[in-house]
Order: sequence, then structure tokens, then C-alpha cells
Amino acid sequence: MSSITRFVRQFAATKLFIIAEYELRRILGSRKFKIMLAIMLLPNLAFLLGSGGIIPVETGETVSLEEFWIITGDSVLNYWTGLPGQILFILITSEMLAGEYENETFKLLITKPLKKSEIVLGKWLAFVATVVLLILPPITISAVLICAVYGGFWDGFITIMTYDLWVGVLAVVVGATIIGTITLMFSASSTKSLYAALSAFVVTLLYQIFIPQLTWLENTDQYTLAYQLGVILEELGYVISPAGRLFEGDLYITLPAFYTFIMLLLTATIIFTLSKEAK
Repeated sequence: MSSITRFVRQFAATKLFIIAEYELRRILGSRKFKIMLAIMLLPNLAFLLGSGGIIPVETGETVSLEEFWIITGDSVLNYWTGLPGQILFILITSEMLAGEYENETFKLLITKPLKKSEIVLGKWLAFVATVVLLILPPITISAVLICAVYGGFWDGFITIMTYDLWVGVLAVVVGATIIGTITLMFSASSTKSLYAALSAFVVTLLYQIFIPQLTWLENTDQYTLAYQLGVILEELGYVISPAGRLFEGDLYITLPAFYTFIMLLLTATIIFTLSKEAK
């Protein structure tokens, strides 16, 4: 038995995994998830409806890959992690802990032999898994449609699936995790899921509106989520604009900064959950 297989089996037996699996099953079985998936597929529908008027000057595997970079890059930054996606991520995580308080099921949870950190991290892992399941269908369909329209066909699809599709998934997961973890923190500190959702939405919206207005900062756009996700895409090979790079940055600064921020938010969420138990 390989070390990886042994690790997976050991992790699957942990309380953390059990909580994550239960939460994920609850989310996937809900009508809300199906509606959210349909919303995530809207860019595919828009491309499909507009593809009838596309007459490619050039076709082939290379052209399909270049179009995939441009089209999905735009969807990643402006839709899947833009305002429509952010609203969905907020709705998912706002009720993860606050919903337990509202339904008084949190009292039942804490009677189990579970650590509060396991509850928080289990629900957080379920959210991350949900994001992966939400983004994989639309970005895969995007690759299929682009290869069909631009003549990349099977070879182009395999090229995209081998690497570039997963770069897009990574960017969406990172962006979603930032928004989701912020919301989870509010969910831990709120008495109602509606309050958590509104608080997270207002904070993220105001940040994105006011940061670019700070004239005393140099290149204020680089402090926004969309810009740094653009850095990830371009640093990992996407050519979003044929005219050149749109997002200047360093992947070895962006990813550690995101990781640190997420860890701080999770720590705050655990602290809020512990204080809730004491009340």
C-alpha cells in the first residue's frame, strides 16, 4: 500500500472527514445547489448562443487553446469569482454555522465527541469541495464548446484538460475560498444566516468599491481580488490578452498571502465558535 493511499484511508476515518462528508452531502442534495450550478453555467449558455455568429479566421488546437485562455479567463475574473459567483459563495457558507445556531442543532453537535475546530474545518472543507464541483462542469463544457467552434476537437480538448483547465479551477477555488472563509467567519459570529450573508456581502462589496478609489496607493487595482487572481492565471500560463500581460505580479507572493489570510480567517472563525458555545 502506497503512502498516499494509506494517508487517504487514515484521513477518511477522521472526524474531520466525517463532518465534511456529511455537510457536502447536505449541500449537494439541496435544490439550492442545482440552482447555483445552473447559474454557474450561464457563461456557457451565452457562448453557445453567440457561437452561431463566430467565423474563425484560423482554427486548430493552438487557436482553441488561445481562445480558451481569453474566454475562460474573463469568466473566471468577472463571473465565476466576480459578483455573481461571490453571491453564490456567500449564500453557501452563511448558513453553515449560523444555520446551526438558528435551528439549535449546534447544541446537538457539541454534545458529540467533536472539537469545535473540527466542526469549523469540516464545514470549510465541504465548502471547498462544493466549489470544485460547481466549477468543474462549466469550465469543462467551456473547453468542449471552444474546441468545437475553433476546430481544436479532441486534440485541443486533451491539451486543455491536461493543464489549463486545472489552472482555471485553481483560480476559482482560491477566489471562492477567500469569499467563503470571510462569510464563514461572519456565520460563526452571527445569530442568523441572513445577518452573516449581508455582513459578508457588504464588506466584500465595499472593499472592491473603495480600494480602487485610494489615490495615495500606487496601482490600487493590484490590491483587489480579481487582479491577484489574474496574476495567478497569467503566471501559470494563461494569455488573457494577446496585447500582453494585464496583471503584473509574483505568484510566490500572491499564493502565500492568500494562504496566510485564509488561515487567519479560519483562526478567527474557530475563536468565534468557541465563544458562541460559552454563551
